[in-house]
Amino acid sequence: MRTTTFRTWVRAELDTVWAVVLDSVENPQRYMPEVEAVRVLERLEGGITKELKLRGMESASGCFDFFVFERGTLKEIKSTENSTEHVSGVFDSFVFESSIIREVTVRSVPYRERIRISNRERKIHRELIDHPTCCGKIIVAAVPISVQNPMTPVDLQFFLELEFMKGAKEGEEGITAEIKEEQQRLKEKSEELETRALRR
Repeated sequence: MRTTTFRTWVRAELDTVWAVVLDSVENPQRYMPEVEAVRVLERLEGGITKELKLRGMESASGCFDFFVFERGTLKEIKSTENSTEHVSGVFDSFVFESSIIREVTVRSVPYRERIRISNRERKIHRELIDHPTCCGKIIVAAVPISVQNPMTPVDLQFFLELEFMKGAKEGEEGITAEIKEEQQRLKEKSEELETRALRR
C-alpha cells in the first residue's frame, strides 16, 4: 500500500472551497478532464454512515479493524487480513451524513467509487471499486488554516492510500498526475468563485 499526501493552499473562504469539493462529487468531469461519463448508482441521503476503527490490535489473518454502518445497520466488517498496520490508540469514529456509489468512465474503462461525505468535518472518503490498475482510497479534506480569520487560505488536502497492481507503473504515474490536476482545478475554481464574490 502506497501512501501519498498532496496539499495546496487555496485563497478562498472555507465554505467556497467545500462547495467546490461537493460539486466535484456530482460533476467529476469538471475537475478530471479524462472523465468521459459519470453515473450515480446508489445514493444515501439523510442517513448516517459510521466507520469505527479499532486501533492498537496486532494485525492477524481473520481479524477485523472496522465496522461500516448505514442508517444504524451493520453493512460491512472490513478485515485486516492483508494489512501490516500497527497503530496505537483506541476507537476512531467518523460520521458521514451522506454517501453515493458512482460509476466513472475514463478512457472507455468504467470503474466505481463509494464516496462518503462529512459536511461537519469537511471531508470526503473515495473508495475505489473495480478499478483497472489499483485499489484503496482517496481522502479529500478542506482544512481552515485559521478558525478566527476566515480570510486566511484553506489547506486543500488529498491523502492517497492506494495499492497498485504489479506492472502498473505507468498507471500509477497517470493516476498521480490526474489527482494533482484535479486538486489544481478545485483550487482554481474556488479562487475564481471567491474573486467573483468580492467584486459584487
